[in-house]
Amino acid sequence: MTQPVSDERQVANDIVEENARAIGQLVGLLEALPGNLYRQCFGHRKQHVIGKHVRHIIDHYSALLSATASPGALLDYENRNRDLSLETDRRAGGSRLSDILRELRDRFGAEYASELAMLHNSDGQRQVVTTSVERELVFLASHTIHHMAIIGMLAEQAGVEVDAEFGVHPSTLRYLQRQTSGLAISA
Repeated sequence: MTQPVSDERQVANDIVEENARAIGQLVGLLEALPGNLYRQCFGHRKQHVIGKHVRHIIDHYSALLSATASPGALLDYENRNRDLSLETDRRAGGSRLSDILRELRDRFGAEYASELAMLHNSDGQRQVVTTSVERELVFLASHTIHHMAIIGMLAEQAGVEVDAEFGVHPSTLRYLQRQTSGLAISA
């Protein structure tokens, strides 16, 4: 399905803004977290760390930005940078997320090539698949919100108050709003 260019740009802007809301919520939580909580290990095996989830989110956005920075580059989510400083320094993590947000708006708020090739490793077989910037932005929004739900749960376990909408997908928020509106009408 081909859309007029102005519609494609609006769709991309809307998807970028969905990512921006999630990133903004995450940056806000990071600003409120004590630094030691960002590095604290949770769980029986001590493998759950807020900073690791933040770094993982950053790596995925960085992969998309890197792939769209030069024509012909492949998007590769598997071979990520994994900068350990982003796992241990919440200010560095928050700063990089803010930079990513600016880059997303700058890059996809203007003219850009939508088609994208992605390297996918399935059972050890590396394959190139066709995707689009818009599809990957949709994926990144869901991926980010999924990890934010885990981050929120870890923060709450440590006694940090987390906003009720943190880590909740916009589709779920819309559903809940419809449910509340329906109850108000029937009451």
